[in-house]
Amino acid sequence: MIRYWLFILCGVLQALALAAPWSGEANASLQVAALALFIALQQEDDGFQKSFWPAWLFATSWLLASVWWLFVSIHDFGGMPISLTIAAMLLLCGALAVYYALMLSVYLKIKKGYGPWLGAGLLASCWTLGELARAEFFTGFPWGAIGYAHIDSALVMLAPWVGVYGIGWVAAFLASLLAEHLKQIKAKQTNFFAFLWPVLGLIALALPWETHTKKSEETFSVSLLQGNIPQDLKFTQAREESLRWYTEQALLAESDLVVMPETALPYLKQDLPVGVWDKLQGHFASGEKALVMGIPTFEPSKGFGNSAIAIQANNEEYIYNKQHLVPFGEFVPRYFKWFNQAVNFGITDFVRGPVKPQPLLWKHYNLAVQICYEDLFGEELAQRFIDSDNTPTVLVNLSNIAWFGNTVVIPQHLHIARMRSIELNRPTVRATNSGGTAIIDAGGKVLAKAQAYTKTVLVGEVPISDGRMTGYAQWAGRWGLWPLWILCIAVVLVLSSGRIRQRSIAPSH
Repeated sequence: MIRYWLFILCGVLQALALAAPWSGEANASLQVAALALFIALQQEDDGFQKSFWPAWLFATSWLLASVWWLFVSIHDFGGMPISLTIAAMLLLCGALAVYYALMLSVYLKIKKGYGPWLGAGLLASCWTLGELARAEFFTGFPWGAIGYAHIDSALVMLAPWVGVYGIGWVAAFLASLLAEHLKQIKAKQTNFFAFLWPVLGLIALALPWETHTKKSEETFSVSLLQGNIPQDLKFTQAREESLRWYTEQALLAESDLVVMPETALPYLKQDLPVGVWDKLQGHFASGEKALVMGIPTFEPSKGFGNSAIAIQANNEEYIYNKQHLVPFGEFVPRYFKWFNQAVNFGITDFVRGPVKPQPLLWKHYNLAVQICYEDLFGEELAQRFIDSDNTPTVLVNLSNIAWFGNTVVIPQHLHIARMRSIELNRPTVRATNSGGTAIIDAGGKVLAKAQAYTKTVLVGEVPISDGRMTGYAQWAGRWGLWPLWILCIAVVLVLSSGRIRQRSIAPSH
């Protein structure tokens, strides 16, 4: 029984490694140690079925502790009863945990007989296949992938080449090697001094690390608006306040670029009070300033859109519709209409934008607009780099994290945005309603950040990168995550066939 509680503890510790609730900082050494301890607790001779449930318990605990803030959106704002909310979260995280449980069971079935290095490669490949499955199947929800725990560790230098899942592969590899040492110490097959090198490795991962990238001398100024409008009042009592504050701040801003968060203006464009749109359009119709605003849209032939509209001089309005929609919040999967009737999220079934949208061309910059958690999918952003004429100069994210309260989701999402900047060698500007509003350079360094849950305008300079296209952007933009799928499957198949070959030549008794 204690062993099962240890599985849960390991999962919770791995979740804490992504962003500590008390500081918001990631902890790479804690992530590796937590996964290593879980692996060390496994029994290789338990059999597939017996190894499945401990792995499922570990993964479910990790995922629940990573995304517990969904409770706020589903219960507090969605109105679902507590019991059903807990059941829904257990169902979601438990279903996603199956990927990891299956792959870790495969690892334990194949691993016996292999040394620590081949075993580590097998574990890392199996773990990464679980991560990839979670990222791509059923619209994908890869929040909390273990690579994000390494945003400030030395492993992040791999991001421009292999992305966050490649970092996760290396982290799992190190965890497996550490687990082997733990097992040897327990079996008294090694001395303590042989254990020193993995301990020193964990210490090295804990040391702060900064990624440096070449920058041009070019910058532009930006004003990022954070209205801190209460989510439960945004479309009711605080609707006029939200419209007034965001409009006033946009007109007062002196920066080159002004960005409002997701659905900052809680009206359809055609429903805005008389004069508001004309005032904004007139203000940004001259000079070189531009405004990007989050606003829902509606077209009779298409439907509702979670959109961003940009206004600038001498150009037609630019409209971006969110492409990667949130299940249940922005569209309802087939056979799940019953769930939507149990909550109160408002408009659902939004129209999707294109996978590779045209960038917002402003001055001589290409602004890659994304909304909400679209920056979680680096392989989709990488597709925007394939057309040289439309290659992004700056990533612009509009979010409304107020759905999830003042929780660890704010630093978690900030780490995600930082990882995208490093992977793609592009600066990021983020405008949010409540927290995580920031300016990030192409090396993932946060240059300026607004205090969470305050009504404020973050003003700063955005440094343009040298424009170099990373290796990750090149291969992920062309082939998505398929190279990682193929490499990991190949490792598993080769090692699996090796075990079959060993059994086939083993002497019979």
